[in-house]
Amino acid sequence: MLFEVYYKVYELNRNGAYKEGPKSIPYGVRDTDSKKRKEFYDFLVSEGFECVSWNDSYPVILVNLELKRFGLIYRPACHECVGQRLYTIQEFFDEVYYV
Repeated sequence: MLFEVYYKVYELNRNGAYKEGPKSIPYGVRDTDSKKRKEFYDFLVSEGFECVSWNDSYPVILVNLELKRFGLIYRPACHECVGQRLYTIQEFFDEVYYV
């Protein structure tokens, strides 16, 4: 799991009790087209978001608007965003980012 996407204090205290700190649930943005994911990556970077992990092995990108972080990870099915906060790239723009 990408703790950096969730926890505000992870980088400062990654060996300590970071799970007790402030937590911010990211959105899941899914697209199977690797070219579209790369374009979305470039967009997020241009908006000042920090990429914490990118391995291109799973089509879901976790995007935390509050912490301005994002990452693409393998099997994010256990994350709270999947299901309730899972969007296509266009849905993310229409329903979340530009609202």
